[in-house]
This record gives sequence, C-alpha cells and structure tokens, in this order.
Amino acid sequence: MRATEQEATFLRPSEAAALTGLSTRAIYRAIERGEPRAARLCSRLRISRESFDDWVARSVVPAGEHTLPEPPPVALQQVAGSFRTLLAHSKERRR
Repeated sequence: MRATEQEATFLRPSEAAALTGLSTRAIYRAIERGEPRAARLCSRLRISRESFDDWVARSVVPAGEHTLPEPPPVALQQVAGSFRTLLAHSKERRR
C-alpha cells in the first residue's frame, strides 16, 4: 500500500478540522471537553483516527431531530418616532 492510500493513525487538529468542516479552534475546544480523546506526542497534540471516528459516530443526529424548534414570538415595542409607530399612525388615518 502506498503512503497516499494509507489512512493516518493520528490526525493533527487542523486535519480533523478539515475533515469535519469545523474550525481548528472548535476541534481544540472539543478536545478540552474530552470528546475526541487526544494524546500529546513530543509536545504536539494528536487525535487517534479511532477516537476521531468514534467521536463522529457518537455525534450523529437521529432522523427528525436535525431541525431546530420554532423560536418564540418576539413582542415588538413601539418607540416614539420609530418607523413602526409612524406606520401604525398611517394605518389608523386610512381607516
């Protein structure tokens, strides 16, 4: 097997970021939380490929849970001289 075809045993945080589409900072934060387990080898942080793959597998969202809930309605305040106030007065005058 050639080196280019061989899968890396360890990933740099930047490589993990590229694979996931996350920022390097997000990867470091995930490591701090212990999500992908990392090792410090010769003062360099490395993530084992097995730990990385397990982390991704644990992060899978079940079908139907990927949508966000509807946000609650926001009550708008009318401020004197605001566009909403002027618009409300304009509508009242038309009636």
